[in-house]
Amino acid sequence: MARKNQKILIIRNDKIGDFALILPAVVSLKENIPNSTIVCLVSENVKELAEQCEFIDEVIVDTKNKMLYSSLKRYGFDIAISFFSTFRIGYLLKKLDIPIRLAPKTKLAQIFFNYKLYQQRSSSKKPEYEYNIDLVHELFKIINLIDIKEMSLGPYLKYDHATITENRMDFIKEYNLNPDKKIIFLHPGTGGSSKGLSLDDYGNICKGLRNFDDYNFIIHCSVEEEQLARDLKISIDKDVTIRVIEAKQSILYMLKNISICDMFIAGSTGPLHIAGALNKKTVGFYPSKKSSTSLRWQTINNFENRLSFTDMKNNKNYISIDIKKSLLQIQKLISSI
Repeated sequence: MARKNQKILIIRNDKIGDFALILPAVVSLKENIPNSTIVCLVSENVKELAEQCEFIDEVIVDTKNKMLYSSLKRYGFDIAISFFSTFRIGYLLKKLDIPIRLAPKTKLAQIFFNYKLYQQRSSSKKPEYEYNIDLVHELFKIINLIDIKEMSLGPYLKYDHATITENRMDFIKEYNLNPDKKIIFLHPGTGGSSKGLSLDDYGNICKGLRNFDDYNFIIHCSVEEEQLARDLKISIDKDVTIRVIEAKQSILYMLKNISICDMFIAGSTGPLHIAGALNKKTVGFYPSKKSSTSLRWQTINNFENRLSFTDMKNNKNYISIDIKKSLLQIQKLISSI
């Protein structure tokens, strides 16, 4: 079955970070079934990001209306993998009569899938991206694919060196940065997910790192988080020169900017996972909740490029960390660049 040109539909139609964490699984899928056509169903806000993945052949936006059925029907899919089960999507795939419909075995939506994998993701026993890879490996069993290639490492979003160098030079000029010093992005927003680090602690990180070197600090934010970024700048500007990035409603703009930084510091947000997909150095802050651990939601950059801290639970409103110890670990990661 794996020998013919397989038409494969993959679904991850929610947030940016969730989509980023399926990329290792999709790479494994494409590398092991190279003669396949992989079509990805995503939410509108993820469309531009998905189009930057060279191993995804086509991207379709989940319009959540009747037109979606006819858009998908014309492909004649052989396989569908839903990395997150929902009743609506499960019913749609069943209606499309796709021969192999695979999803995690969870919730009522599982009744529409003829192949299911029991995972218990909320137990957080492994990284989210590994749960996604497990689904793809389950497919390989279903289609009797024996010789599985070892998965390629990131980056999963391709930017050639010449383009990054040119973009970095433009960025340094636009924000009047020191070209001889590393560029460190800080993203204080949480994207509406779990609690994050306080502005005071982001400020303490900047001030502490400044004692090691005269780094270029940039506050990264979405349009909705621009005021939060301004507040952070005001709180530390007298101690550390820091700039706020121009905020735009564009994933491509975000991708371009993150591609030029040397380190990205944030909570477990979409931008942090984009930095991971670009194999940047990342520092992530995670709550202590079982379903949101640093193990489960770790980034997909190479292991030596990532650092994470878990909430010490000293503050009910913010993630709390040991600043002094954290600074030494962050500086050690910066020094490895």
